[in-house]
Amino acid sequence: MIGRLARFALTAVGSAAALTAAVGLVTTAEGLLAWERLNPTRMGSVLPRSGRFGTEAGEAIRLGVLGDSLAVGYGAEEPDMTPGALLATWLSEVSGRPVELTNMAVIGAESTALISQLAHLREVTQPDVVVIIIGANDVMHLKRLVDALWPLSETVRDLRRTHAQAVVATCPDLGTVRPFSQPLRFFAHWYSRVLATGQAIVVLRAGGRTVSLADTLGPLFHRDPDDMFSPRDHLHPSSIGYEQAAAVILPSVLAAAGIEREDARTPHRIYRKDVRHPLAWWAFRASRRVGERLTAASSTVTPAAGARSL
Repeated sequence: MIGRLARFALTAVGSAAALTAAVGLVTTAEGLLAWERLNPTRMGSVLPRSGRFGTEAGEAIRLGVLGDSLAVGYGAEEPDMTPGALLATWLSEVSGRPVELTNMAVIGAESTALISQLAHLREVTQPDVVVIIIGANDVMHLKRLVDALWPLSETVRDLRRTHAQAVVATCPDLGTVRPFSQPLRFFAHWYSRVLATGQAIVVLRAGGRTVSLADTLGPLFHRDPDDMFSPRDHLHPSSIGYEQAAAVILPSVLAAAGIEREDARTPHRIYRKDVRHPLAWWAFRASRRVGERLTAASSTVTPAAGARSL
């Protein structure tokens, strides 16, 4: 009897391992095929939009943008329809002040690129508010969760040490990307949501603000992909998609810039309260490891040096 149970258990374990391996191989193969179809470098390079916005007089608000192709606005039909340009335009209109936009985002950037992007930003300006849009490439490249979180955490902490405000648009729901087939689409949805939750945890701990693109825009991109995604690659947002994204980020940018709103006080975290994430435990564990790593690093180097060496 014991021998039969042992054989049954071994068979079950072997079958489960084979199934897991098969699903992993299929998912990896689909990921490689999707990456070949969606590789943004095939459509040429795009420079991020920077410059002065608004004709108002007075001291300019210095707005910085860091991140990946979504922060660049890759896929928008016009440079003025990219997220940075839209936010700078609206911020100038609401505040009655000019806005100096400096966008250091790079197409294809992962979270580790934030450290160098912030260093380059400070070579140009000392920002008042910095908007960060990052995470999609960490999911696409299957980066470890902790490795995707620590650069973001350190970047926000570094900004807050110099009294700059940080607004982070967390990883969008990549499960809405139609060129992804199953099971890749499910994995993209699962991992992007876990990463977004982890990002929210570490950013709030570091003193920044977060906006959940998955919660606020995921249903819209899922429901209306033809309008929301760029017809060029069906991966990056269209001009309409970027306008929707900038609109949900704007209230947090206004609050970070110290602009009072008559309607309501903007919370530090923007998300749909009826959403429950059963996998938030993974994100919480990863954020704990990020805290331990930063604490260990800060005990051996000065804050300024640590920001550049990580």
